[in-house]
Amino acid sequence: MSSEFTALVSDIVERSEKILLETPLCSRCLGRLFAKYGLGLSNQDRGLMIKTLLALKIFTEYSRGESSRRNHYMLALNGGDQLASSYMKIYGEEISPLSCYICGGKFTGSFIQEVSEKACEILREHDASSFLIGVVVDEEISRRELDLLVKYGLESMESIKRELKREIGKKVAENCGSTPNFTNPDVVVVVKIERDFTYSITSESNPVFISGRYWKLGRNISHVPWITRSGFKKYSVSIQEFVGEALRSIYQSEDVVIHAAGREDVDARMIGSGRPLIIEIKKPVKRSIGIEEANKALRELSRRYPIVLELFSRTTRSSKVFVKNEAKLRRKVYRVAVYSPEEILPQDLVKLEEFFSNREVKQRTPTRILRRKKDREKTKRVYAVRIVQVSRRVFESLIYCDGGLYVKELIHGDYGRTVPSFAEVVGKPLIPIELDVVLVED
Repeated sequence: MSSEFTALVSDIVERSEKILLETPLCSRCLGRLFAKYGLGLSNQDRGLMIKTLLALKIFTEYSRGESSRRNHYMLALNGGDQLASSYMKIYGEEISPLSCYICGGKFTGSFIQEVSEKACEILREHDASSFLIGVVVDEEISRRELDLLVKYGLESMESIKRELKREIGKKVAENCGSTPNFTNPDVVVVVKIERDFTYSITSESNPVFISGRYWKLGRNISHVPWITRSGFKKYSVSIQEFVGEALRSIYQSEDVVIHAAGREDVDARMIGSGRPLIIEIKKPVKRSIGIEEANKALRELSRRYPIVLELFSRTTRSSKVFVKNEAKLRRKVYRVAVYSPEEILPQDLVKLEEFFSNREVKQRTPTRILRRKKDREKTKRVYAVRIVQVSRRVFESLIYCDGGLYVKELIHGDYGRTVPSFAEVVGKPLIPIELDVVLVED
């Protein structure tokens, strides 16, 4: 045995003796003061080993006639049953040890088992396959720990909060078969420890995120419910209401929210490729619903509404941010039907196709949405335009452009707030009468 190791053990025993002469501690709370020593040991085992070494030290000193009965008495009073038993054998006097200064003697294996069983009940209620344990400790308990840390310079100490999280988490994983997840758990279980070591448990069920695409096959369907200032719904259905009606009940969730890669105007259809989106199912009770079961519910509802939505797979919270941010970068193809009160000539259409070839367009916030958006200017690009004449005053155009370009304003110019515009190029008033999103690039 090396002299360095012997010196370390001697130091731990001497410091423990000094602490226990003044402060009652259970084996677990004593072991936690020296948590950095002894890999693979629990704090309970570490504390028992220290107390065993103390009992050996005391007996050796007693055998040599070097012991102090007063010190032995205080160690027995503050050190628990093991040291009290040693005192009884030497002096024949029974002692009832004091309760632990930090936990009151309540941080035991049975306590951990009890808390973990209740946590498991919560996880089963939430259909959770992964979890994270959080612990909130009363500030009086934390103050007691801090007192010891400062008074005895305990650099090797582990907090009771950290040990509670670890031990409860291990037991929950063992008892429930659920997997600890420190980044994206299904459910966060929070154990609140009061100063007398009574406790309460709360939980937070994290959302389920699912990727998908939707197609809006009719017009006058808003993205989210559109409530007028007078408190009435302006449109009978929205994409979000459609998704909520289909999925809220099967997941038994508090709410369902959609996060799409942009959004089309309420009077525009979303056809062709469909629009990517992430569905966020908030506080679900049922988490293990299969994608096919969810798609079946959506297909059933599509019989009543001109909306189609297909889910692909489970995803993460970060995908929500990615999809929304990427909306500005995804190029799109629009189909727009345009009317002019003046006759449209074939050369006008040729001119539009030639002019809007990789053309930069500057747009200020459209007048139609200035009441809810700040007046800003942005620059977008139109990459290509293809046009078919329908009649003398109507034509259809496919417009390939940057995401976020205001297509209606590209047609009529919005009183000069969009430059250049179709109307400016042909020198005639133009009115978009139908708009469809045909493609959202991946």
